[in-house]
Amino acid sequence: MPVQSDCTNVVPANVRTHQCKRGRCEWVVQPISQCEFVGADGCPCGWFSVGFKSNGEYELRAFCSFEDLLACYQAANLILVDIPIGLPEGPGGRDCDREARRRLCYPRAASVFPTPTRQTVQKVPPLPKEHDFPAAVCAEIASSGEWLDLPTFWIARKIAEVDNALRARGTGKQPRVREVHPELCFWALHEKNPMEHNKNAREQKGVEERIKVLKSVEPRARNIYDAGCSKFFRKCVDRDDIVDALVAAVTARKGWPNDFQTLPVNPPVDERELPMEMVFWEPP
Repeated sequence: MPVQSDCTNVVPANVRTHQCKRGRCEWVVQPISQCEFVGADGCPCGWFSVGFKSNGEYELRAFCSFEDLLACYQAANLILVDIPIGLPEGPGGRDCDREARRRLCYPRAASVFPTPTRQTVQKVPPLPKEHDFPAAVCAEIASSGEWLDLPTFWIARKIAEVDNALRARGTGKQPRVREVHPELCFWALHEKNPMEHNKNAREQKGVEERIKVLKSVEPRARNIYDAGCSKFFRKCVDRDDIVDALVAAVTARKGWPNDFQTLPVNPPVDERELPMEMVFWEPP
């Protein structure tokens, strides 16, 4: 079960960013970021981001809500986030999920969770507990005819959070927000070969393997990762969250503006006009 933080809903402000101080978490008001390319991933305290400015400088931040993240990066060209965006509202699932699994193969294909329906994620409470799981399963069966697995249940509320934020602001707004899957990004960076090791492995082989791939296109990858580990407690930002947000940020910076590829090649949109796609960048 993911660690649930009690840092949320602290310090009502337009842009709340996270800092670890004296062994505890605090939310502080920070100025609007000037980063143009951002990678984001969910973390125990909310959302973690890696941002790159046009001159190559980077910054690391964490937020208690996705709306705070959007407010902070309102000047960005692109935010790539590791979360499903276009959501089904009936049976059939998403083509991008199926195509990603085919490319990643066993065992990395298992990292692409089946995307639940919009009806299901909207029924999951803000701080879900295990006793909420049966109701979510029933909602998924009623809307899609499929079972909801436990890992998907734990991220369902974050899916709903992003869905609500993007629907509220409408289509065509800046910054543009698109979906990535970190393992698909690493697959593309690694000459279309999936990663061998699980990045959650205790022996760190998975993290080291991915940092090595990242260093081939971003030489400071190790320094950025180490900076994230030093700045944030693991109870707030997991080490794999840093890796995932970093590969998303590198993908955003390298692929901008027109060098991205998508799964599927011609992505459909969902009932609310949000694209059902996964974005990646392949080095030339």
